[in-house]
Amino acid sequence: MLSRVADALYWMARYSERTETNAHILQVQLLNMLEQSGKEHDYLDHWEAILDICASKEEFLACYEVIRVNPLIEYLLFSENNSNALHATLRAVRENARITRDSIPIELWELHNAFYLYMQQEVTVQKRPFPLISLNYFLHNVRKTSLTVTGLVEDSMERDLPFYFMQVGKWIERAEKTIRMILIMLEQQPMTSNIEEADGIFLLDLSKATESYKRKHHQTNLLCVMQYLLQDAHFPRSVKVCLKKLEEAFMHIEKDHLTARFVALNTPLRALLTAISELNLSTSSLEEAIFSMEERLCQCIDFGHTFSAIYHLYEPSLQA
Repeated sequence: MLSRVADALYWMARYSERTETNAHILQVQLLNMLEQSGKEHDYLDHWEAILDICASKEEFLACYEVIRVNPLIEYLLFSENNSNALHATLRAVRENARITRDSIPIELWELHNAFYLYMQQEVTVQKRPFPLISLNYFLHNVRKTSLTVTGLVEDSMERDLPFYFMQVGKWIERAEKTIRMILIMLEQQPMTSNIEEADGIFLLDLSKATESYKRKHHQTNLLCVMQYLLQDAHFPRSVKVCLKKLEEAFMHIEKDHLTARFVALNTPLRALLTAISELNLSTSSLEEAIFSMEERLCQCIDFGHTFSAIYHLYEPSLQA
């Protein structure tokens, strides 16, 4: 398979996963605002966490100076100054789908193209600031489209190289995002706090884990929630499951286990899996837990960089 095609498939999957996850995270917070009658001062610390998870607080403050909800929503959804805005990631998904039309189901390209054109129209006709109910409807459509895409990929694509490059992109992105969410939640805790006493409900909501977690566990403190999101063997967004799926996809791409390329990727991936499996935050102070999650995030990012370098998968610019 041509490197250019592998590149587009990999990044299409990463941006598609990023789009769906960020849309879900924003929808969680918008629903919180609707329940609080849209009061800006409520859940402002949650908005700061979302900004760090979905983009960069430093880059936002360089443009807006202070955190206010309406500019923040605009920044996360449509700003040309934010390379991770939904508008930018949806554009990247559509462009990569166009490049790989011969390697993916035609319905997948048609779906990405149609939704991008719909989004362009929505951005043009909507007045600013966007009403919360309209934004919630838009985000619902983003997520519904993403779920349809997932179904098409799973049910229509042959299990060959294009499929597995997309799988690697999807699972790297998901693992990295889950680790980042945990890290940001830890960083928001007062340094004197006990993570066994902190509330983990918001993190469960952000990670789409509330229902599955509550079927197995009664306590929703932050420590228990984090251990679940890191190590549960069955929840499809736990870091452990993501890394196992990533390993499985990688094994299908690189079938010769004696090559230097295989060793260069398998060694750090196994090290990260081991580190996640052995992680016990109950014996860590808050500072130690933050440091540990920073290390795991760096390992995940470094693996992505190594995989991209070996297969010549270079992240495109998302600026218009």
